[in-house]
Amino acid sequence: MIIKSNLNKASDSFTEAEALLLRQQHELVSEFFKRDKSAEIVNSLNTLIETFLFTEDLENVTPEMRMHIANQLRVVTLITQLGETSVRWKAS
Repeated sequence: MIIKSNLNKASDSFTEAEALLLRQQHELVSEFFKRDKSAEIVNSLNTLIETFLFTEDLENVTPEMRMHIANQLRVVTLITQLGETSVRWKAS
């Protein structure tokens, strides 16, 4: 229960508007992951990206595009981790 205690201490420093926004964001992420499991989402995304990157028409994929794709994968990984943390936190 140390985590909950630390969260309560951290939430004391938020304004009511910030706390409300955080709760809304948490609910949004939770609702998102109720539709599909995070692993399913990430696997689908990785399959799509692998299919795209390994086609024969690679001259259309610039280094800048590859960087954007890598950044999107990082975002998906973060969202997945947040979703899994949210589920574990509710369970405890």
